[in-house]
Amino acid sequence: MFIELNGVTHHYVSKGEGPPVVLVHGLGGTLHSWYGVTENLALHHHVLALDLRGHGRSDTTEGTFSIGSFAADVEALIGALELPAVTLVGHSMGTLVAQHLAARRPEVVDNLVLVGGISYFEPPARDTYRRRAERAEADGMDALVDDWLPGALAPRTAAKLPQLVGLLREMFLRNDPASYAKSCRALADAPPLRREDIGQPTLLLVGDHDRSTPIAMAEELHREIPVSQVRVVAGAAHWAALEQPDALAAAILEFLT
Repeated sequence: MFIELNGVTHHYVSKGEGPPVVLVHGLGGTLHSWYGVTENLALHHHVLALDLRGHGRSDTTEGTFSIGSFAADVEALIGALELPAVTLVGHSMGTLVAQHLAARRPEVVDNLVLVGGISYFEPPARDTYRRRAERAEADGMDALVDDWLPGALAPRTAAKLPQLVGLLREMFLRNDPASYAKSCRALADAPPLRREDIGQPTLLLVGDHDRSTPIAMAEELHREIPVSQVRVVAGAAHWAALEQPDALAAAILEFLT
């Protein structure tokens, strides 16, 4: 399905009935990275996922992207569909989007789930994303994929499911380089957050092989978000929703009951 949000045509899916859950993917991803989680959650909830602007089948825009503009699009989807307060689930860059919306519009977000949650990037990490943006613009996605892919999945997953490696590679390569670069800069320039203002119950999920947003980062978020808990997902790296969708969905459903 398609819907215009803040002047941009967005692609989204809607499935199931019950209390609403909204899923926000990470940098370079699409709503389909949540597919297994969506199928499980939709047995008990009304589940929605969207392609952020410049990702998947959603349109891109002129000018820059920002965490705030992504969050405004998610808020616009919630408003356009007249949803009650939602459980907002974010992955990676999507966790910054989710945190931003939860802190700024607490009446819109009832519960928060952060998968591979981002707390704060030190300057060297920010510079890494800026260099990645420059390389994407200069040389395209092919120049980045072989450096990006090894850290995306746990070694055991990569060995047992080479087909998943191939599909993840294809998803990454399908990104528009200009839009991907703008998203990298949005991530590098993410504004600081007062996480003590996040009053929603928050579940922090992190893969035991996650090198991008490791367990230490989840623990940092736990210290800063007043009502939060950490769950480690075994056998998963940064793209845990692809590696362990059943475990992720079960943890979310347990958290919401």
